Amino acid sequence: MAAKHRKQRRAPEVPVSSFSDIAFLLIIFFILATTLVQITGVVTEIPSGEKTETQKEKESTTVQLQGDRVLLDEQHVDMPQFRKELAKMNLHKKAGEEKVILLEASGNVTYQTYFDVVASISAAGGVTAILQEEK
Repeated sequence: MAAKHRKQRRAPEVPVSSFSDIAFLLIIFFILATTLVQITGVVTEIPSGEKTETQKEKESTTVQLQGDRVLLDEQHVDMPQFRKELAKMNLHKKAGEEKVILLEASGNVTYQTYFDVVASISAAGGVTAILQEEK
């Protein structure tokens, strides 16, 4: 009698040789698609809502933003002139004293103008107090 030969079946194998190629291509794609942006910002201190007697006596400076116009104590100034005026005010903190600049915005103020004004005040050593209209 002839012996019956059974074919041995192998377990099906998944070809994994191309996985490393796919992983390499994905790594290259993510490196090329990534954008590196350095985040910039301004550190500001928000003053308290309470006024002391010395703060009530002091006259505060008001900056008004109207569209792209900057008004410093109701006089129109451009950004370089605004920075010079802030430097003249000597806003850097002294012992227990801080100079508050009131910031009022009306109309369509661009974010860039708002950011430039707040950054200039902060760089000059002042503290920004934001005025809001009551509805």
